Amino acid sequence: MKRKWFGSVLVALGAFLVVAAVVAQVWAPDNVKRTPIDVNDTTYLDGQADHLNAETGKLESDPVYALQINQTDSNKSDGEVAVFVQNTCVVIDTGQDRVCVSAKDPNLLTHEVDVFAADRHSAMMLNDEKYVPDETVKHYGLNNKWPFASQKTTYPYWDGTLGKAVDATYERTTEVKGTEAYVYRVDIKDARVEVLDGVQGVYDDVKEIFIDPRTGAILNTTENQQRYLEDGTKILDLRLEFTDGTQQAKVDESNTKWDQIDIVLNVLPIVGYAVGIPVFLIGLALLFMGRRSRGRGETPAEEMEQPPTPAGTASR
Repeated sequence: MKRKWFGSVLVALGAFLVVAAVVAQVWAPDNVKRTPIDVNDTTYLDGQADHLNAETGKLESDPVYALQINQTDSNKSDGEVAVFVQNTCVVIDTGQDRVCVSAKDPNLLTHEVDVFAADRHSAMMLNDEKYVPDETVKHYGLNNKWPFASQKTTYPYWDGTLGKAVDATYERTTEVKGTEAYVYRVDIKDARVEVLDGVQGVYDDVKEIFIDPRTGAILNTTENQQRYLEDGTKILDLRLEFTDGTQQAKVDESNTKWDQIDIVLNVLPIVGYAVGIPVFLIGLALLFMGRRSRGRGETPAEEMEQPPTPAGTASR
């Protein structure tokens, strides 16, 4: 009986491990490599800005900070699509708390609120009134992340100032806080846009985006943006980069996410097959041996352990 019990346990355990390995290979890849729909994070950037003083008509140089707040709308998001509300501002840094100040604050340089929907697998934005109002500006390309298993190629990348997608071209591989990153470059030159409310001008921008190719997470971004009036007068020269703390936080978050994915997609199948199959076979062997033993008339262990009947006791 002990052999039978132990064999049954091993068969059940082995079967469980093998099934878990199959599920990890068949079901898990489509489900663990998805943009989460419980996002609520703030990205902090530091930099410098030469900006036009409307009163003097001259450029002034000031340290600045920028915030990008990404929040998912869990009510509108579903298994395939994540809906985001993105709040971005650039503020002159006078030592105040790092928040997006009101529109009346003279330290505010730019402020944008954007709503978009993105495929949870490819990270590409899509336009469907099921997720965003039909009157919302149509969005194309990537925005706040790259796809899982990013490639050394060119991706379309959304530029809110232009209101369209531009090329983000793979440039090189480097590291951010010890984690490998693919660097993609966006280069916009002499674009005709609205550089101030109601004022047309010229827009230049060079941006480098550092991506963890495993998860598609943005680990760092550097930007050098200029804006000019039609007559060539420069009204903004903006340089920004993720703060050191933000870079570390993005790296830590991406590494943790990948560790979780790696366990499900790689470790679990190896353990499941390498351990599960032998355990299952050993269990079957124990069950088979137990049946053969009984078939040969061997006395079960329980019967052998029964105490002998005392001499002179009559059988009933």
